[in-house]
Amino acid sequence: METPPSSPYYLSSEEESDAADDENSSLSSSSSYEEDASSGEEGLTPKQRAAERLRFMMAKRSTAQQQGPPPRIAPLPTHSRFKAFRFKMKLLGLFVGVNVLFVLLVQMLDARYTSFIFFAYIVLSALPKFIFGSLLFWLRPCFSRLCRRKNRRNKGNSWWRCASRRPAPIDPESTWHISADPVLCKSCGEDRTGFAVCPNCEKNYDDLIEHPKLVSACVTVHHEDGEGLAAGVTSFEDTELPFARSLCQLVYIIDGRYTGSGKYDTIQERTTRSLLLRLYGGRRNSLPEQCVQLSAAYDNSLVLVDPADPSRSVHPHMLPDKTAVYTGKLSGDLPFFVLLKQQNQGKRHSHKLFFEYMQDEIIFKTARAIMFVDSDVVFTHNGDNKGMGKLYKYLTSDPDLGGAAGEIEVWRWTKNPVTITQYFEYKSNQFMAKTFENWFGMVTCLPGAFCMVRPQALEHVLSCYLQDANTIVEKNQLDLGEDRTMTTLLLQAGWRTGYLTSATALTDVPQTLPQLIRQRRRWINSTVVNMWLLLRHVNRWCSAFPLLVSLGVELISSFTLPTAVLMLFFQMGASVGLNALLVIAVIILWVLLLLVLSLTADLDRVHYWFEASAVVGAVVIFLMIVYTVQSADLFLHKYWAEVVVVVGWVVIIVLSSVIHRQWTSVLGVLAPVTWLFMSPTMYVIVPLYAICNFDDVSWGTRG
Repeated sequence: METPPSSPYYLSSEEESDAADDENSSLSSSSSYEEDASSGEEGLTPKQRAAERLRFMMAKRSTAQQQGPPPRIAPLPTHSRFKAFRFKMKLLGLFVGVNVLFVLLVQMLDARYTSFIFFAYIVLSALPKFIFGSLLFWLRPCFSRLCRRKNRRNKGNSWWRCASRRPAPIDPESTWHISADPVLCKSCGEDRTGFAVCPNCEKNYDDLIEHPKLVSACVTVHHEDGEGLAAGVTSFEDTELPFARSLCQLVYIIDGRYTGSGKYDTIQERTTRSLLLRLYGGRRNSLPEQCVQLSAAYDNSLVLVDPADPSRSVHPHMLPDKTAVYTGKLSGDLPFFVLLKQQNQGKRHSHKLFFEYMQDEIIFKTARAIMFVDSDVVFTHNGDNKGMGKLYKYLTSDPDLGGAAGEIEVWRWTKNPVTITQYFEYKSNQFMAKTFENWFGMVTCLPGAFCMVRPQALEHVLSCYLQDANTIVEKNQLDLGEDRTMTTLLLQAGWRTGYLTSATALTDVPQTLPQLIRQRRRWINSTVVNMWLLLRHVNRWCSAFPLLVSLGVELISSFTLPTAVLMLFFQMGASVGLNALLVIAVIILWVLLLLVLSLTADLDRVHYWFEASAVVGAVVIFLMIVYTVQSADLFLHKYWAEVVVVVGWVVIIVLSSVIHRQWTSVLGVLAPVTWLFMSPTMYVIVPLYAICNFDDVSWGTRG
């Protein structure tokens, strides 16, 4: 491993030796490791019991794991890279072939049949979203009495939702056991986990310190700035939970002191420094930055040394895999762990570390829910501090619900056209697509930025979720789309997944076009792979037929949508009197230029070509609007089918937004108009780049 650069906050050799000698004592005296969940040794103070428990768990971990750093998730080997390139070129050939056939089909068929294709897209994709996700949602109170009657017959399964098959029981010899055993009432035998007073017989026990954790928050950290980290920590401080805060644990997992190539990561050091100062310094950040220092005694991890008050000094505990563990309590009552990995190995590896440590009891097992959230996501805002609690209640209210997602909104979305476009996409996708999927209990993606999953459900799928990715398809499925993969596996195992609109969170999005293209490259490729696997292996065609048909149509349209947009450009050029061959030649040359640049060039070096293409696309959209307004009668007569499709989409989006009380995002004009001008970028440039870089297994950007 590379030695970190010199730093004014680096400990001297004598200080390192002293820190290593008193590591265990300072850990137990300063970080106060879970006093309320101690192992119960007689005659020991709570701090001594906490230290004993931590030493026991470290010893258990060291006997179960060999010494040395874990093998990092390397890129594809040379022979696999060739296979990946060959697969990408086959996929690109399929993409070109499908679009050529689509163009020939549209040009050869009679206008009536072409109109039928457009109408079929509306009927099979957009209309079901409006009917099930919005209209029936709005009419649901009108037949609540019928709902209750049907629920009694179906034993609690809501008749308007898909009743999935009940998952098979966990094998006692299963690899993963991360869920904690429930606490039963000695009087009536009912589950009273999290309750000092039994909710059934009302017997008072007053023994919450013996209860398992109800919620564990898995918070992944990688290169976030200090402002975002502080906002995320503040959300946990301010959140209102429906149970004692001591029954929740926060686990921050920082993805590596070293990069994948073994270089010391100075950006990650700044991120870690900001996080530790915020966690241990409180809201006022009472610890000066000079307190956080590098230490070679802890494999170049950070230690907190407070000269004014030595009792506040914090030293990590080093695990055999070189992970540095920091412990403490947030606001005095919310226990937290900070796991600083040795090497950057990806988000899914951070999840693997989280589950392994939970199984080995380095961190506590969980009884009810595991929350996945990004470190800079804000879920207490605008006076609402109950988002996390709402999501918990929603998940635990239905025993068949394996996971639930909240609504994610774009934070600071008015910066530029790129962020405004994403704001509209986030809003429209959630009040149309996610509500539609929620009706059938099949939300196809529980976003890793803000969701909760039942630990008992995860035990069904962790073996598949954490398997090694050896091929390019597996890389796109597992490493680049880990949240969608986890959701797909939950659905395949028979669990339902849900969506709660009242639990909201704010997240930052890519600020520039190259960042957006990289993010969407990862999203599109992983979505295509997971959608194909979902349609192949989820056997719910009887109970969720409209949803699965809609997903199939969207999968096909992801290949043909770029051509549909380019055909509109061609029709626009022909309508204003330009030579048809000239228009076709310009479009073909533009597409070839995008393909060549996407296949061969580094995006950072040629970003101006993509930005120029985005501007050209916006100008063409503007000219189309002007021509439509000036020649409305001719345009409506000649392209009435396309007009009906566009108007139908607009009406459906507007009505859905009004029903779900999201009308400001649509009727505010700024967001939908910006999205319209950016549509050539989102539906032509981005998909082309994604297909041409299907063999790129890098993470790209945030989100």
